[in-house]
Amino acid sequence: MGCPAWEIRRLACVSVRRSEFLWFFLLNPARAPADLKDMLTLLLLFAMKVAIPSELACVGSIQEGTLPLDTYVAAVEMEGIATLAVEGQVLYLNGPKVSALKAGTIQRVVRPEGKVHDPLTGNGVGYYYRDIGTIKIVTVEQNQATARVLASCQGMVKGDLVLPYAPKPEVEFGGEPSSDTTVLPQHGLASSILLGKDDLRELASGSICFLGLGAQDGVKTGDRFIVFRPYPAFNSKDMAAVGTNSDMSYSPMSTWSYRFNLRMLLHERKLPPQILGDIVVLETGDRTSTGKVINSLSEIHIGDLIVKK
Repeated sequence: MGCPAWEIRRLACVSVRRSEFLWFFLLNPARAPADLKDMLTLLLLFAMKVAIPSELACVGSIQEGTLPLDTYVAAVEMEGIATLAVEGQVLYLNGPKVSALKAGTIQRVVRPEGKVHDPLTGNGVGYYYRDIGTIKIVTVEQNQATARVLASCQGMVKGDLVLPYAPKPEVEFGGEPSSDTTVLPQHGLASSILLGKDDLRELASGSICFLGLGAQDGVKTGDRFIVFRPYPAFNSKDMAAVGTNSDMSYSPMSTWSYRFNLRMLLHERKLPPQILGDIVVLETGDRTSTGKVINSLSEIHIGDLIVKK
């Protein structure tokens, strides 16, 4: 049953099931009505589940190098009629290490997508692998194995890689999200957003992305990063947006020296960066991490900067 308005304005809603309405404002607090902001601040002091295991099984990763073809999908059930395998269907596995599999064990399936470059420097940072799902090994023979799909993020196809499976614990965050006036840490660990999951170019609350920092930099699961973007250089054409009216009774400030001095000052203006939102780390690799946008004040783009809070 939904939460009545009078209960929302009291703190009893902390123990009541959160509605979709409330979650929208939790992820976008800047848009909340004034009378809800105090309650939202209190709610955000409680740990918020950022991602649950079923979601974490489909986030993907960036690997420093290409993964070996030790075990791979060689065929799917009903090949010739079907090209994809989903939950409940059978896969046939091959590879030099397929005989080392054990019947009854769970494995994960991934798919190599391509090499990832840092959008700011152009340097290669690794290889993007999609998480495709999980399978259970049914039988193992000398040069082949049979498996059944337990869960699929998308259909499995020939050539997908089979890797050991390890369950991932849910990730929680217990803090207050950034606002458009948040001050960035002066000496925080900083980098940029490398890639969006499934090559998404514009990110918002709930989006998965990959960051240019990892365990070697001291990043760990649950860390929070503020996303920001420097303001662009001054463009004098913007001033033309305010036109002049020839019917005014006063003379405009149009002397050459005034305009020159004003534009020189504006070219040297000092501005804080634009605060775009927050990302919480879901999983870390050696040099990169996987994160989820938990708060977006504006559209977030690939290449936007991040700093550890």
